Amino acid sequence: MNTMMRKIRKAVLLVLGIGIAAVNFGCSVRSVATSVPTRVFREVHGLRARAYPIIPVIDDLRLYRRVEVRPLENLMLDQIPEPAVKQLNTQIVNRIRSLNRFERITPVEEATGTAESAHDQSGSEVNIADLSPELVVAGYIDDFTPGIPALRYIEKGNNHAVLTVRITLKDKQTARLLGEINITVENTRVTSNVEKMVDKAADEVASFVGRNASRVNPPKEAKAYAK
Repeated sequence: MNTMMRKIRKAVLLVLGIGIAAVNFGCSVRSVATSVPTRVFREVHGLRARAYPIIPVIDDLRLYRRVEVRPLENLMLDQIPEPAVKQLNTQIVNRIRSLNRFERITPVEEATGTAESAHDQSGSEVNIADLSPELVVAGYIDDFTPGIPALRYIEKGNNHAVLTVRITLKDKQTARLLGEINITVENTRVTSNVEKMVDKAADEVASFVGRNASRVNPPKEAKAYAK
């Protein structure tokens, strides 16, 4: 009788052990199955952008058919590579041109602070005496860090590479501030690509300009009391 009981106990313990092992294996597989796609997605699509308005645009910017694009003031000095700064300023101009929204786009040279020859998208000559409203796109490079790739790998995507720009929209004739936005681009890839971060930031800047220069804004009074 005792021998029979011992055999039964051993059989029960064996079944319980197999069951526990199966549950643990299932949890491990499920954990891998759910974590790997997330990590793969982060590695392939490692760029993400966040933007928040500092001063919301409340004026109707559709009145502006001309735009002057000024180089961003680099508050990070030598912490950001000079080629990246030049690329950012160049790409912002190129992206705004690609909007096909403005009749005249005038980049300002970074070294001299003087306007380059205007880019007339209509192909006609630029009328120097044209006194129509002109929008000024300017701003600052507020933050840049390349991060540490080794730490990003260990921390599963943390220790991001970050680029932050602050963009202002002004009326050239009155110097009145029309709007301001903060744009941050993060790269969570193990091997950060500064050029892709710069291109993404330029895209976001052009999107901000184009979005506000094309939409119908409500009157200031209605905007002020909007919930």
